[in-house]
Amino acid sequence: MNLSFILLMSCTGKENTSTEEPYNSSSKETIVVVVAHPDDETAIGPVMAKYSKDNDVYLIIVTDGSYGVTDHAGIPEGDDLIKIRNIEAACSCEALGAHPPIHLGLIDGLGFYARGNFYEQMSTMKDKLHEQFKKLQPTIVLTFGPDGDTGHHDHRLVGNMTTEVLLSSADYKEIDLYHYGWTKDQSDKFPDWNLGFVAKEYLDTAISFDEEDEQRAFASIRCHKSQYPQEELDAWVELESRDDSNILYFRKAVRSMERRTAF
Repeated sequence: MNLSFILLMSCTGKENTSTEEPYNSSSKETIVVVVAHPDDETAIGPVMAKYSKDNDVYLIIVTDGSYGVTDHAGIPEGDDLIKIRNIEAACSCEALGAHPPIHLGLIDGLGFYARGNFYEQMSTMKDKLHEQFKKLQPTIVLTFGPDGDTGHHDHRLVGNMTTEVLLSSADYKEIDLYHYGWTKDQSDKFPDWNLGFVAKEYLDTAISFDEEDEQRAFASIRCHKSQYPQEELDAWVELESRDDSNILYFRKAVRSMERRTAF
């Protein structure tokens, strides 16, 4: 299956400006977004909102978010914070029109900060991703690229493991895998976030979204009150509102089934 995104980048890096709409809404897709923490989905919220109108969109959250302690919320690490972040993730998915979030429940930090056994957690993550992919039967999977969005180690590990799982079995050969990435200009909008970026020439898929999609994404951002003070949420929404380009970029992971004898 192939998700027909609105704008495709050619090998020259120039956008195809054709007004033809290649997306066929009568062909329903199952789109699975795999992230590390509750609130990571906000990076591609407008795209989730766009495709949830005519497709089944699922969000898999790998960790429990228990390490996301913030001064303004005053919620200590542990079960209370996990419950709050689960509620916020459900709020976000509802705003985006996605199915309720699927929580894999691994410990936030994935073996770092002496929080559990790293190798056991990687094995558990792998098994649980296999379980969900077999259950959901996605046609498209979206996850972090090598840059890991903010470069967070959990982001990198989740993106890598998702890619590993989809490469580990020919049963997944019909699933289209896309890594999302920021351009340098998009990264520069948030200088304090340490966002990674990808050369635009490598981002071969560009997805446009409209005002309704963006407003639903803003509503999902505002769900995550334990992670951001109100003034930061307001500033974030305001900054995104001023950017009228309304495009997010992805890079398709090409998996050839043809075996060659030379490079």
